[in-house]
Amino acid sequence: MNEVLFRKIERLKEEVLYLETNKKNLLKNIELSAEIKKITERSVYLCAEIALDIAETVIAIKGLPKPSTYSDSIYKLGNHKIMPKEFARKFTYIAGLRNFLAHDYQVETTADLLRFLKTGITDMKKFIGFMERI
Repeated sequence: MNEVLFRKIERLKEEVLYLETNKKNLLKNIELSAEIKKITERSVYLCAEIALDIAETVIAIKGLPKPSTYSDSIYKLGNHKIMPKEFARKFTYIAGLRNFLAHDYQVETTADLLRFLKTGITDMKKFIGFMERI
């Protein structure tokens, strides 16, 4: 495996492990503590950002056409059988979540963070599994 890709995957694993290990506490306290919410936002943002960076790295390594958007980078992975197409279609939400958290639209994020804690961690683990097969 490419060394850069390996390091990015390892970093994503660390962030996913953090969220998974602390999931119970984060779910319990995210609506009660501004500090917990900020920590969760940052960790979820990092997961999304690293996953998208991994997608773009894989596209470059494979010599595929450069994606036009973050969502496009995920679609390309499915279209080129790097991961299942159905999973890629579902996983594109990660691009929107990344943008939502990155650009601070002055909108409440708690519901999105809770959804990620409940289902997104599993999606990230699946994504990691697909990327490790490269």
